[in-house]
Amino acid sequence: MAKKKVATAKEKNHLDKVASLGCLICGSPAICHHIRNRGDGKGNLGFGNRATAYETIPLCPSHHVGSFSIHSCKQQFESMYGTEKELLYRTLKEIENMEQANDLFNFYNTNKGEI
Repeated sequence: MAKKKVATAKEKNHLDKVASLGCLICGSPAICHHIRNRGDGKGNLGFGNRATAYETIPLCPSHHVGSFSIHSCKQQFESMYGTEKELLYRTLKEIENMEQANDLFNFYNTNKGEI
């Protein structure tokens, strides 16, 4: 059996940012879903080839593994909310926007409100 890879500090930081966004579908507290749109194009990565920490999207438990979720009925889920790759793009853009807002906030506070 392959040894489980431990996330680096940088990967953990990214996963924390992803989860902090809240579920992309309903806004509830989220956990990270590793996308499955790699490998053979059908989500089959092969044994031990899980998506990286940077290929994750935030979903609440219901939208992650519930009765109508990305794991239970992927085609219907994607037809309503977008493909995993589209949701990943949205996730990465939201993180980028969050980081830019934090930078501006820090700059503003450092310069005592003088922009």
